[in-house]
This record gives sequence, C-alpha cells and structure tokens, in this order.
Amino acid sequence: MAPKPTQADALFGQFLPLANSIAISMATGSRVLEVEDARQVAQMQLWLSCRQVTEPASAAGYLRRCIKGALLHHLRDHGRLVRVPRRQHEKGGHPWSHQSLHSPLPSGAIWIDQLEAPEQPGQPGGVGIEALLDRLPAAQAAIIRLSVLEGQSLRQIGAKLGISAMSVQRRRQAGLAALKAELA
Repeated sequence: MAPKPTQADALFGQFLPLANSIAISMATGSRVLEVEDARQVAQMQLWLSCRQVTEPASAAGYLRRCIKGALLHHLRDHGRLVRVPRRQHEKGGHPWSHQSLHSPLPSGAIWIDQLEAPEQPGQPGGVGIEALLDRLPAAQAAIIRLSVLEGQSLRQIGAKLGISAMSVQRRRQAGLAALKAELA
C-alpha cells in the first residue's frame, strides 16, 4: 500500500515549477552559477521549506524567499569568479582552484604563516596608528579602537560605555575627522 502524501509533498509538487523558474533566472543572470546546480539547490531548499509551512495559503511568498536566499548563499559560497568548464573543475587540474590560506604547503608549513605583513606606506613621521589615537580625546580614541580595530557594533560599544549608539556614532565621526585632518 502506497503511503498517503503529506501536505509537504503536495506543496513540493505544486511549487516545483516555481523553484525551477527561480533557479533558471538566477543562473542565467549570474554567469558563474550553472543551471543544474541552481536547480538542485532550489529543489532541496523547496523540500526543506515545504516541511516548515504551517499555512498553505501564504506558502508562495515564504517559499520564494527561502529559495532565493538559498541560491544567493550558494552563489556566495560556491560561485567561481573565473569560469572553468565543470568537468575540468571537478578534475581539479586548473590553476584557479580554491585553496584555503590555512591549508598546508608541501613543506608542511601553513600558507598564511608564510605571508609577510604589508608595508605601511605614508605613515606621517613614522607615527603608528596607536600614537595617532593617543592624540585624540580618550572617549573618541576608545570608540575608534572598539569600532574600527575590534569591529564591534555601535550598540555593543554604547552598552560597554553606558551611552547611546547615536552618541557613539557622533564621537566616532568626530574622531575619524580629527584623524583625517591630521593625516592630510
């Protein structure tokens, strides 16, 4: 006896043409994503998303967003900027294969450890960034260190310093303007 189709199965069958159409339109527009890869990603995301749908009446918009998002993620993570024929790419014998900087060299050393630090051209009078930041008021220097050098958000910095994110933004802009004026 054949199993009774579920709601997810019915939605998958209903929206499969939509998934294929989105995949084809994104693949033809990008030139770095193959149509068959895009179809596979779209169909897999459709199947996963159909299982999450609770209200079939509003499924179309939800499924469309999920499929487009999955294709964009796939394009970002697996798209090749230099177009190489698929068979050659799968063999791995081409000069544009992706390689991690953390992968070992034949000598056993790590790629990233072999890279030299870039030279610092144009430092005014041999002054480093820390010396420049020390010339700013303490609040501005602290905010620039946290936002620019450590990559923290304005809200995170504001929570640390007990001020609003808008105040953090104003102080950061004032500090960066002072640094720019000193470097000019």
